[in-house]
Amino acid sequence: MPWNDNQGGGGGGPWGSGGGGNNQNPWGQRPNGNGGGGDQGPDLDEVVRDLQRKLGGLFGGKGGGTGGGKKGGGGASAFGFGFIIAVIAVIWFLMPGSGWYQVGPNQAGVVMRFGEYSRTSSPGFHFKLPSPIETVVLPEVTTTNEMTIGQGSEGQMLTRDENIVDIDFAVQWRVDLSYPDGVRDYLFNVRDPQGTVRAVAESAMREVVGTSDLQFIITEGRSEVSRRTRELLQETLNEYAAGIEVLQVNLRNAQPPERVIDAFRGVDVAQQEAERAQLNATAHANSVIPAARGEAAQLTQAAQAYRDSVIAQAQGDADRFISIYNEYAQAPDVTRRRMYLETLEQVIGRSDIIVLDGDAGAMPYLPLDQLGRNRVRNPIRNAQGGDQ
Repeated sequence: MPWNDNQGGGGGGPWGSGGGGNNQNPWGQRPNGNGGGGDQGPDLDEVVRDLQRKLGGLFGGKGGGTGGGKKGGGGASAFGFGFIIAVIAVIWFLMPGSGWYQVGPNQAGVVMRFGEYSRTSSPGFHFKLPSPIETVVLPEVTTTNEMTIGQGSEGQMLTRDENIVDIDFAVQWRVDLSYPDGVRDYLFNVRDPQGTVRAVAESAMREVVGTSDLQFIITEGRSEVSRRTRELLQETLNEYAAGIEVLQVNLRNAQPPERVIDAFRGVDVAQQEAERAQLNATAHANSVIPAARGEAAQLTQAAQAYRDSVIAQAQGDADRFISIYNEYAQAPDVTRRRMYLETLEQVIGRSDIIVLDGDAGAMPYLPLDQLGRNRVRNPIRNAQGGDQ
């Protein structure tokens, strides 16, 4: 054995005799097969070989025998080193950020292999190759970002009618998840997303304001300006492949500069008064025109009625004349006499003149005044021949 020295027949090691001489072995004495000496401690070689056998059984190897102590000790050292390496590898693989990672509900996991984009992971637990082979970036992709533009001189813009307007608007945006590569474009195509959105939004607003009039911008065109700015901003970001979705553009304030705002307010007041006067005139016209149209319609109907009555009367007179003419054509003498008598009856019947036939002769008594009075009282009856 390596720890025993067989010199002197006592079997003493480097710590002294292990036999019947002076016992200076710090490990104690082990039993002697020859029956000499007292108790001795366990042999170190036996301890190593026993540990080797246990490790070999644990990993499926063969335990070391009694012989070849030097060879068995080297195998135990190799097994121990391999076991330590395996434990370190497992721990390294299971450490957060090395072999597995967690993606939050508002995040996306972007895995890069040797610094190059590899894949995008959804929320949850995922595995990857240990660092530095694969690394992961966890950007927030569902958070809505908002920025305000128009503070100071950047809010003063020139309109189409060569006026200056102060604009203050807000932009809301987030990572574009409408297509699979949105997160990748957001991380790798744009170095400064905030600065890019701000610059493009200001440029888009200046273009929209430059094609609109001041009065339109500060009055009824605010929603139209916001809509056109958002569309132009989104179109430009899509051309950049920035992976950014513009949610909304809100035009918070649009007014003339402070130095001329009083004059513009005066113009607004005058325009409001003009609109009020136009509304009053329209209301008056709406009340007068229907009445005039009613009177015109009434006059038109009265004129038409008069025309119809005159035409009817003239038609009746013509028809009567034609009927009389037809009778006259059949018997001219009788008709002339009848017409003469009827005309004479109509004329004389309304007067006090009494006509006496000379052939009748004189009568002894004739109350001519009473006869005339009765005739005046019943001119219609007399005209119809009541004294036949």
